[in-house]
Amino acid sequence: MNDFFNLKGRVAIVTGGGSGLGVGIGSALGALGASVVLCDIKENLLEKAVADLKSEGIPVISTICDVTRPETFRATLDAAQKAFGTADILINNAGVTKSQDALDVTLADWDYILNINVKGLFECTQLFAKELIAAQKEGHVVNVASNGAKVTYSDQVHYCASKAAVVNMTQCLADSFAKHNINVNAVCPGAVDTDMLKGCMIATEQATGGKVTVEDCIRTWGPPQLGRLIQPVEVGRIIAFLCTPAAQMIRGQSINVDAGNTRF
Repeated sequence: MNDFFNLKGRVAIVTGGGSGLGVGIGSALGALGASVVLCDIKENLLEKAVADLKSEGIPVISTICDVTRPETFRATLDAAQKAFGTADILINNAGVTKSQDALDVTLADWDYILNINVKGLFECTQLFAKELIAAQKEGHVVNVASNGAKVTYSDQVHYCASKAAVVNMTQCLADSFAKHNINVNAVCPGAVDTDMLKGCMIATEQATGGKVTVEDCIRTWGPPQLGRLIQPVEVGRIIAFLCTPAAQMIRGQSINVDAGNTRF
């Protein structure tokens, strides 16, 4: 395997790693040789996620982690260290959304989305960076934003605001961490075939009284150039590439991974 596209010897933590996009990311990282730590708040999902990656021959463990409770991420860093060595890749994938009219959004709704998608992401990244710097190692952070950071979803104002914050934070952290040889980028996926997206489809069906069904959403929400929903591992491959030596000139960027739907 060309060293420019090789993650052998690297240790990657994937938050929100229990299902969907998290598993796809873990699979893509492992395919390039990384050892993987899947962490998630949903313990019931992790057993299958770990089994799936092990079936691909990927060294993998899992931990229970709530990104709004930094002590649980600290425990994840410790578990990674014990199993594989110091983690030098962090994929901030944990995130939530909620479909609702902007007039119905409460401060509790706002805080719920922003605490996980923005505050939790920052706290995990800060802890990761401090450990990496103390170990005098280089590393990578890739934040999972959304094309909702750049375009509008009228029923997800808090989600779009949170992902726009992630894009800006990515730029700030890339500048801040460059002197420590920690490269920071983000991806902005579109319609990825995950349970979270299906939840949005169900909400759409309910909000329209069945005039727009889940089946309609599956058929029309996928990017026209692709003609289908994006698969989690397809986003994972872009993330894995951003962690390789080949991507060292890509810094502080937010890469659209939505099959051409977003033009900027």
